[in-house]
Amino acid sequence: MNLLKLYSFLVFCCLAYYSYSQNTITVYGKITEELTNKPIESVVVKILNSNYGTATKANGMFYITIPAKKRISILFSHITFTKKVREITTEVHQDSVFVFISLMPANTIMDTISVFGTYKPDTLVGSPNFSIYDFDFYEDKYILLTATKSLEKAELKLADVNGKILTTYIVPKEGGEAKEFYKDYMGFTNLVCKNMIYRINLYHDRFVLIPLDVEVVNSFIKPIIDTINGKLIFTDYWKDYPLFNYFSYNEKDSAKKVVHSVEDTELMHAYNFEYYSLKPSEKLEARRLAMDLKTDKHIIASLMSGFTHSMFYQPLYAPLYVINDTISVFDHYKDKLYHINKNGAKMDSVSISYNHPKNWKEWKHLMLKDDIENLVYAVYDKNGHKYLKQISTQTGKELGKYTLQFHSAVKLKIHDGYVYYIYRPFESTQQKFFYRELVRLEK
Repeated sequence: MNLLKLYSFLVFCCLAYYSYSQNTITVYGKITEELTNKPIESVVVKILNSNYGTATKANGMFYITIPAKKRISILFSHITFTKKVREITTEVHQDSVFVFISLMPANTIMDTISVFGTYKPDTLVGSPNFSIYDFDFYEDKYILLTATKSLEKAELKLADVNGKILTTYIVPKEGGEAKEFYKDYMGFTNLVCKNMIYRINLYHDRFVLIPLDVEVVNSFIKPIIDTINGKLIFTDYWKDYPLFNYFSYNEKDSAKKVVHSVEDTELMHAYNFEYYSLKPSEKLEARRLAMDLKTDKHIIASLMSGFTHSMFYQPLYAPLYVINDTISVFDHYKDKLYHINKNGAKMDSVSISYNHPKNWKEWKHLMLKDDIENLVYAVYDKNGHKYLKQISTQTGKELGKYTLQFHSAVKLKIHDGYVYYIYRPFESTQQKFFYRELVRLEK
């Protein structure tokens, strides 16, 4: 990745972001009971991924003033009512937005509890007429990427909490074969296709797709991980190099700062050695290409030798999560969990060991964050059965384990205490269904 281009883009990006961050927006509204239309008192109103929150008064009203941003996710929760998430897209210089929410009593849609010892997964959406290839969450609904035979003729479907299909939208042919969903740092769900990436907007449960250039998204949007304290958090990660950095970018003074560096030192040694194993003529070619491309000759040599595609190379994986006012970096190469404050200064670090199970093959180099509960899980696989370990974001310790019921589940995501995934049931020879399971930890 060209860091100069990325840095230049961040300057441009933050000019727009600056117009939001310099202002505030007041979110106010009313929350009522859906069945009686009566106001609900003491509903907790929480702005996701922030420390901002409030509660409703006796008349069901609330208001909260927060830093303005393009996309706001709000969680409404009450001990006797079901949770609800509302997504709000704002405009530049908009100073207020009204939200009306109705909540259902929790006991009206309680999960079915099996009288047997084994919990049965919920089938959310399953049809003999189409397969589900990916999914994402929108408020209390599900966005599904589906196809009858091939993703060259894909459809988007919107399903409600009961799995009822509300809307179907045919993906434009000019986008090419559909691949997967990607959620960007602003909270938008994007559909990645061969020729185009589409930002998915929903208006009154109807899909509106905004085309985005694939190269622009991959080079300048995907590197941005999150925002904190008016700063963008981005990375120069490249899968073919065993070192990368996390940066913070302050739009107020255009200052870029390294938040944390991740390096696999043993792999870097082997990576650099590839140059010295080349023939003299190949070394000459590597140096020439390095000069032309203004990069390191060791990078060219490793690409020439095919080292990054060999069994000896494993792309780095050290995820960063912004949880409230703290940046947490799970550095699997130093075996440390680093805590960094909102100003980009390291506060402390704790040791981690969950990434070194007894059978090293079980660790899948994958972590998942519950976007509602702000809990983090590590993913493992034993004989085709995925299992999760909840990892404390404070201590780095394992808090419990949960094994999924179905074999070979894919596309795992965790949302509000449930693990969601796609699985092809044994009784179906072709179609992939959409399931969820309540995460019940075993100590």
